[in-house]
Amino acid sequence: MAIRKRTTKSVAKRHDLDYFKKGSPIRLWQWYLAAGALVLAVLWVSISGFRSANAFSAGPISNSHAVFGQKCEVCHIPVVSGAGWVPVIGNRRHVPDSACQSCHQSGPHHADLTKVTQPCSSCHIEHVGSMHLAASPNKGCTQCHANLEVSKGIPSVAAHIDSFTKGHPDFRPLRLASMEVKEAAFGLKFNHADHLKQGLSGPPGKGPVTLKCASCHQIEDAKGRDTAHSGIMAPVSFENSCRSCHSLEFDKATAEQAPHTTSAEALAFVRTKEAILHPNDGEALNKAETILFREKCALCHTVAGVEMFPHMTNAVFPTPAVTPSKQPDRFFSAALFSHTAHSAVQCEECHADALKSTSGKDLLLPKIATCQRCHDGESHPQGPVLSTGHAESGCYLCHEYHEVKPHQVAVAQGDEKQNPAFRIDQLLPSH
Repeated sequence: MAIRKRTTKSVAKRHDLDYFKKGSPIRLWQWYLAAGALVLAVLWVSISGFRSANAFSAGPISNSHAVFGQKCEVCHIPVVSGAGWVPVIGNRRHVPDSACQSCHQSGPHHADLTKVTQPCSSCHIEHVGSMHLAASPNKGCTQCHANLEVSKGIPSVAAHIDSFTKGHPDFRPLRLASMEVKEAAFGLKFNHADHLKQGLSGPPGKGPVTLKCASCHQIEDAKGRDTAHSGIMAPVSFENSCRSCHSLEFDKATAEQAPHTTSAEALAFVRTKEAILHPNDGEALNKAETILFREKCALCHTVAGVEMFPHMTNAVFPTPAVTPSKQPDRFFSAALFSHTAHSAVQCEECHADALKSTSGKDLLLPKIATCQRCHDGESHPQGPVLSTGHAESGCYLCHEYHEVKPHQVAVAQGDEKQNPAFRIDQLLPSH
């Protein structure tokens, strides 16, 4: 029996080449279903557009704008006026800067220096999640600061900053503080190393004490401050931190102490009390003045003319000049920092030099490398929470973008009925 050979050509002839040209009930219903689905989709989008804008939303709205999350027309201005949410061709709803400034008082970012002023939406990107809109991504800053160009002259800041860990210079107070600046800013003799030793002589009758940083350094009361400016360390007060151990006693015959005010007021107080305790006793007066200015004041302050006091009986001396302590309220005057947000970190982890500092002129601020140990650029506001040790490194944490003029601040703090606007810094979360 002969074997029949099968070729490709013979197999191809078995197929009906006009199959797809012929009608079929199944294929007809497929077309009906596809057309019906398309019509239903158009109807759903149209009906949804009349009822709300959810069908057109690009994503969840931020926490700050949740109060009018269903009123898209507050921010999105239609190109075709009165078109509503009907999907009209050309009805592209954008957010102009005027829509933002109707609620937020803000000024342009160095408009007199930079060549280009970016619109609000270039940094504050909405519909990316329920986050704080003020936490703008770094690319909003680095689009200019990675290669900073100014309209005239040369930049007064670093011109090539790609991130906190790449290109960012060390902090300005550490870069620019000279010994003359420190002398003028502090004017105080102080030894941190001695005060942090164990078993110091404490207040009378209470035995030895061991001080900690928090014994003197306290976070300032946040009352009256917005959250972005809370967590500031309050200036050290002699009355609250020093007097219990370093008294201003000048005569054992009285328990009263001299006031820690001006040298003129302190001297007047001593002379008034000595006139009562020891009338017409110049030696007792000189002794009291010597104790106060040579032993008490000169311990921490520079006192001009203090060498005249000892062994000068029955002499009336002019008021000595006591150099006051000038503690800066804020070292990072151009940046934000919250000690409250860093409460889980021990003071000496950042201010390690305080443990060995013997001069009140030492600037004990942590260097940028200390901050970069945690703020290493590995964490992002929209990203997942990373393991301990990786903190957010966004520019917005420390820097305010908008320059609010003094009169704008005064208006913002005035009559809320006349001006319901918010300053940008009031919308920042507590860090």
